[in-house]
Amino acid sequence: MILQVDRVTKRFGGLVALDSVDLAVEEGEILGVIGPNGAGKSTLLNVIAGAHKSTSGTISLCGERITGLSASQICRRGIGRTFQIPKPFGRMSALENVLVASTFGDPTLRGDALARAEHTLEFVGFTADPETPAGSLNTAHLRRLDLARALASRPRLLLLDESAAGLTPNELSDLQGLVLRIREQGVSILIVEHLMRLIMELCDRIAVLHYGQVLAVGTAAEICRNEQVATAYLGEQYLL
Repeated sequence: MILQVDRVTKRFGGLVALDSVDLAVEEGEILGVIGPNGAGKSTLLNVIAGAHKSTSGTISLCGERITGLSASQICRRGIGRTFQIPKPFGRMSALENVLVASTFGDPTLRGDALARAEHTLEFVGFTADPETPAGSLNTAHLRRLDLARALASRPRLLLLDESAAGLTPNELSDLQGLVLRIREQGVSILIVEHLMRLIMELCDRIAVLHYGQVLAVGTAAEICRNEQVATAYLGEQYLL
């Protein structure tokens, strides 16, 4: 088991964003998380990654409890992430952005950090000039840069937060192939996404969040047969 989330609750004042969430990601698995807007998907990623502290519950990575650790500590223990809205260092070049992540993720790399940054940009299919300031990149290049930064920290678990948003059909197809190649490198993946076709084709299992609770977990076929999921989120057209 790479990730174990046990009865995690997150409250923002009187708002319960996550309500006793139980979730697990197996080694080498691609787990999708779906749900309507406001279901708690991004909050879940933020709690796992340490951007938010959970109100209660525990989170473990490879059997080690990481509950309450800072985002930087969790990153160095092996969790990388992308963001719904990419957040690069705008005045730095694309290569410098990835170099920061490469150096931070494993300070022992030293001279190898630059080579790793260059390799990671190439691996994700970043086709712009690596010396381009990140603030000048278009949506597709920003998505690839965000992914390269996450991978350069050498994660064991990668959290993807709507990485397909704003991409063309061809770019989506490329992204799907890239996610599979990342898994082949030994990285487990938890992906939050609204594009159902991508989730259904890509994920080994799917978890459905609804009002901060896990409504169902199963394969794509099992989720599509779940009447509760259809009522809450997918709609009757997805029922098999």
